Amino acid sequence: MTVLLDRAPEFGTAFGWTLLLIVLAWTGAVAVGTAVAAMQLSAVRPARVFAGAYIGVFRNVPLPMQMVLFVFGLPVLGVSYPLFTSAVVVLVVYTSAFVAETLRSGLNTVARGEAEAARALGFGPFGLLRFVALPQAFAAVVQPLGGVLITMVKNTSVAAVIGVAEFTFTANKVAVEESETFVVFGAAVVAYVLLGLLLGAGINALEKKVAFQR
Repeated sequence: MTVLLDRAPEFGTAFGWTLLLIVLAWTGAVAVGTAVAAMQLSAVRPARVFAGAYIGVFRNVPLPMQMVLFVFGLPVLGVSYPLFTSAVVVLVVYTSAFVAETLRSGLNTVARGEAEAARALGFGPFGLLRFVALPQAFAAVVQPLGGVLITMVKNTSVAAVIGVAEFTFTANKVAVEESETFVVFGAAVVAYVLLGLLLGAGINALEKKVAFQR
Protein backbone atom coordinates (compact mmCIF):
# COMPACT_ATOMS: atom_id res chain seq x y z
CA MET A 1 0.00 0.00 0.00
CA THR A 2 2.96 2.31 0.56
CA VAL A 3 3.65 2.44 -3.16
CA LEU A 4 0.12 3.72 -3.79
CA LEU A 5 0.60 6.57 -1.33
CA ASP A 6 4.06 7.42 -2.62
CA ARG A 7 2.91 7.52 -6.26
CA ALA A 8 -0.52 9.04 -5.55
CA PRO A 9 0.19 12.34 -7.41
CA GLU A 10 1.23 10.37 -10.50
CA PHE A 11 -1.91 8.24 -10.33
CA GLY A 12 -4.04 11.34 -9.79
CA THR A 13 -2.63 13.04 -12.88
CA ALA A 14 -3.13 9.90 -14.97
CA PHE A 15 -6.71 9.51 -13.77
CA GLY A 16 -7.37 13.15 -14.63
CA TRP A 17 -6.11 12.58 -18.18
CA THR A 18 -8.32 9.50 -18.39
CA LEU A 19 -11.39 11.48 -17.34
CA LEU A 20 -10.58 14.17 -19.92
CA LEU A 21 -10.18 11.45 -22.55
CA ILE A 22 -13.59 10.05 -21.58
CA VAL A 23 -15.35 13.42 -21.75
CA LEU A 24 -13.84 14.44 -25.10
CA ALA A 25 -14.29 11.04 -26.72
CA TRP A 26 -17.89 10.63 -25.56
CA THR A 27 -18.87 14.15 -26.63
CA GLY A 28 -17.41 13.56 -30.07
CA ALA A 29 -18.86 10.06 -30.37
CA VAL A 30 -22.39 11.25 -29.59
CA ALA A 31 -22.12 14.14 -32.08
CA VAL A 32 -20.71 11.99 -34.89
CA GLY A 33 -22.93 9.02 -34.05
CA THR A 34 -26.04 11.19 -34.16
CA ALA A 35 -25.10 12.50 -37.59
CA VAL A 36 -24.39 8.99 -38.91
CA ALA A 37 -27.67 7.65 -37.47
CA ALA A 38 -29.57 10.45 -39.21
CA MET A 39 -27.77 9.65 -42.47
CA GLN A 40 -28.83 6.00 -42.17
CA LEU A 41 -32.47 7.07 -42.36
CA SER A 42 -31.92 9.76 -44.98
CA ALA A 43 -33.85 9.78 -48.22
CA VAL A 44 -30.55 10.45 -50.01
CA ARG A 45 -29.06 7.11 -51.07
CA PRO A 46 -25.35 8.16 -51.03
CA ALA A 47 -25.80 9.31 -47.42
CA ARG A 48 -27.25 5.93 -46.46
CA VAL A 49 -24.45 4.10 -48.26
CA PHE A 50 -21.79 6.22 -46.53
CA ALA A 51 -23.38 5.68 -43.11
CA GLY A 52 -23.62 1.93 -43.64
CA ALA A 53 -20.00 1.73 -44.78
CA TYR A 54 -18.83 3.88 -41.86
CA ILE A 55 -20.54 1.65 -39.31
CA GLY A 56 -19.52 -1.56 -41.03
CA VAL A 57 -15.84 -0.62 -41.14
CA PHE A 58 -15.24 1.11 -37.81
CA ARG A 59 -17.44 -1.18 -35.72
CA ASN A 60 -15.73 -4.34 -36.97
CA VAL A 61 -12.05 -3.35 -37.01
CA PRO A 62 -10.56 -4.02 -33.52
CA LEU A 63 -9.89 -0.85 -31.54
CA PRO A 64 -6.18 -1.61 -30.87
CA MET A 65 -5.64 -2.05 -34.60
CA GLN A 66 -7.32 1.29 -35.32
CA MET A 67 -5.12 2.96 -32.70
CA VAL A 68 -1.94 1.52 -34.20
CA LEU A 69 -2.94 2.30 -37.80
CA PHE A 70 -3.87 5.88 -36.93
CA VAL A 71 -0.68 6.60 -34.98
CA PHE A 72 1.85 4.70 -37.09
CA GLY A 73 0.10 4.53 -40.45
CA LEU A 74 -0.93 8.14 -41.08
CA PRO A 75 2.62 9.53 -40.63
CA VAL A 76 3.57 7.49 -43.72
CA LEU A 77 1.13 9.76 -45.59
CA GLY A 78 2.60 12.84 -43.94
CA VAL A 79 -0.21 13.23 -41.37
CA SER A 80 0.46 13.01 -37.64
CA TYR A 81 -1.16 14.15 -34.40
CA PRO A 82 -0.10 14.19 -30.73
CA LEU A 83 -0.72 10.85 -29.01
CA PHE A 84 -3.53 12.12 -26.78
CA THR A 85 -5.32 13.72 -29.75
CA SER A 86 -4.90 10.49 -31.69
CA ALA A 87 -6.48 8.50 -28.85
CA VAL A 88 -9.45 10.89 -28.74
CA VAL A 89 -10.00 10.73 -32.50
CA VAL A 90 -9.82 6.94 -32.68
CA LEU A 91 -12.16 6.51 -29.70
CA VAL A 92 -14.61 8.96 -31.28
CA VAL A 93 -14.59 7.13 -34.61
CA TYR A 94 -14.85 3.66 -33.06
CA THR A 95 -17.50 4.51 -30.45
CA SER A 96 -19.60 6.67 -32.78
CA ALA A 97 -20.32 3.60 -34.92
CA PHE A 98 -21.96 1.92 -31.91
CA VAL A 99 -23.74 5.14 -30.93
CA ALA A 100 -25.14 5.41 -34.46
CA GLU A 101 -26.55 1.88 -34.42
CA THR A 102 -28.05 2.41 -30.97
CA LEU A 103 -29.66 5.70 -31.99
CA ARG A 104 -30.99 4.19 -35.21
CA SER A 105 -32.98 1.70 -33.15
CA GLY A 106 -34.31 4.61 -31.10
CA LEU A 107 -35.27 6.57 -34.21
CA ASN A 108 -37.18 3.54 -35.48
CA THR A 109 -39.44 3.74 -32.41
CA VAL A 110 -40.76 7.17 -33.44
CA ALA A 111 -44.31 6.75 -34.71
CA ARG A 112 -44.80 7.45 -38.41
CA GLY A 113 -47.85 9.54 -37.56
CA GLU A 114 -45.78 11.94 -35.47
CA ALA A 115 -43.36 12.46 -38.34
CA GLU A 116 -46.23 13.12 -40.73
CA ALA A 117 -47.83 15.56 -38.29
CA ALA A 118 -44.51 17.42 -37.94
CA ARG A 119 -44.22 17.73 -41.71
CA ALA A 120 -47.80 18.99 -41.89
CA LEU A 121 -46.83 21.71 -39.38
CA GLY A 122 -44.03 22.84 -41.67
CA PHE A 123 -41.03 21.07 -40.14
CA GLY A 124 -38.26 20.29 -42.61
CA PRO A 125 -35.94 17.26 -42.33
CA PHE A 126 -33.61 18.96 -39.83
CA GLY A 127 -36.45 20.40 -37.76
CA LEU A 128 -38.12 16.99 -37.67
CA LEU A 129 -34.93 15.39 -36.41
CA ARG A 130 -34.09 18.11 -33.89
CA PHE A 131 -37.47 18.70 -32.31
CA VAL A 132 -39.39 15.45 -32.82
CA ALA A 133 -37.32 12.37 -33.69
CA LEU A 134 -34.03 12.77 -31.81
CA PRO A 135 -35.48 13.72 -28.39
CA GLN A 136 -37.69 10.62 -28.49
CA ALA A 137 -34.86 8.43 -29.81
CA PHE A 138 -32.46 9.47 -27.04
CA ALA A 139 -35.15 8.93 -24.41
CA ALA A 140 -35.83 5.43 -25.74
CA VAL A 141 -32.20 4.27 -25.66
CA VAL A 142 -30.84 5.70 -22.41
CA GLN A 143 -29.76 2.29 -21.09
CA PRO A 144 -28.22 1.02 -24.36
CA LEU A 145 -26.33 4.29 -24.80
CA GLY A 146 -25.21 4.02 -21.19
CA GLY A 147 -23.83 0.59 -21.98
CA VAL A 148 -21.88 2.05 -24.91
CA LEU A 149 -20.50 4.77 -22.61
CA ILE A 150 -19.34 2.27 -19.97
CA THR A 151 -17.72 0.14 -22.67
CA MET A 152 -15.93 3.23 -23.99
CA VAL A 153 -14.65 4.01 -20.49
CA LYS A 154 -13.01 0.58 -20.42
CA ASN A 155 -11.75 1.07 -23.96
CA THR A 156 -9.75 4.14 -22.89
CA SER A 157 -7.21 1.66 -21.52
CA VAL A 158 -6.37 0.74 -25.12
CA ALA A 159 -4.73 4.18 -25.43
CA ALA A 160 -1.87 2.68 -23.42
CA VAL A 161 -0.98 0.68 -26.54
CA ILE A 162 0.18 3.86 -28.30
CA GLY A 163 1.89 5.31 -25.21
CA VAL A 164 -0.76 7.70 -23.88
CA ALA A 165 -0.05 8.18 -20.17
CA GLU A 166 -3.60 7.41 -19.02
CA PHE A 167 -4.52 5.36 -15.95
CA THR A 168 -3.74 1.87 -17.26
CA PHE A 169 -0.45 2.97 -18.82
CA THR A 170 0.62 4.58 -15.54
CA ALA A 171 -0.46 1.56 -13.50
CA ASN A 172 1.64 -0.72 -15.70
CA LYS A 173 4.62 1.65 -15.47
CA VAL A 174 4.43 1.89 -11.67
CA ALA A 175 3.90 -1.86 -11.28
CA VAL A 176 7.05 -2.58 -13.28
CA GLU A 177 9.14 0.06 -11.51
CA GLU A 178 8.02 -0.91 -8.02
CA SER A 179 7.61 -4.68 -8.58
CA GLU A 180 4.15 -4.47 -6.98
CA THR A 181 1.97 -5.85 -9.76
CA PHE A 182 -0.86 -7.21 -7.59
CA VAL A 183 -1.20 -4.11 -5.40
CA VAL A 184 -1.00 -1.59 -8.24
CA PHE A 185 -3.30 -3.36 -10.67
CA GLY A 186 -5.64 -4.30 -7.84
CA ALA A 187 -6.04 -0.61 -7.04
CA ALA A 188 -6.56 0.17 -10.74
CA VAL A 189 -9.30 -2.47 -10.94
CA VAL A 190 -11.05 -0.95 -7.93
CA ALA A 191 -10.87 2.52 -9.51
CA TYR A 192 -12.39 1.30 -12.79
CA VAL A 193 -15.12 -0.64 -10.96
CA LEU A 194 -16.06 2.38 -8.86
CA LEU A 195 -16.18 4.60 -11.94
CA GLY A 196 -18.36 2.06 -13.74
CA LEU A 197 -20.74 1.76 -10.79
CA LEU A 198 -20.99 5.54 -10.53
CA LEU A 199 -21.81 5.86 -14.21
CA GLY A 200 -24.30 3.00 -13.97
CA ALA A 201 -26.11 4.70 -11.09
CA GLY A 202 -26.25 7.94 -13.05
CA ILE A 203 -27.61 6.18 -16.13
CA ASN A 204 -30.31 4.42 -14.07
CA ALA A 205 -31.34 7.73 -12.50
CA LEU A 206 -31.50 9.40 -15.91
CA GLU A 207 -33.59 6.58 -17.35
CA LYS A 208 -36.10 6.85 -14.49
CA LYS A 209 -36.32 10.61 -14.95
CA VAL A 210 -36.86 10.29 -18.68
CA ALA A 211 -39.44 7.53 -18.20
CA PHE A 212 -41.33 9.70 -15.69
CA GLN A 213 -41.33 12.70 -18.06
CA ARG A 214 -42.59 10.54 -20.93
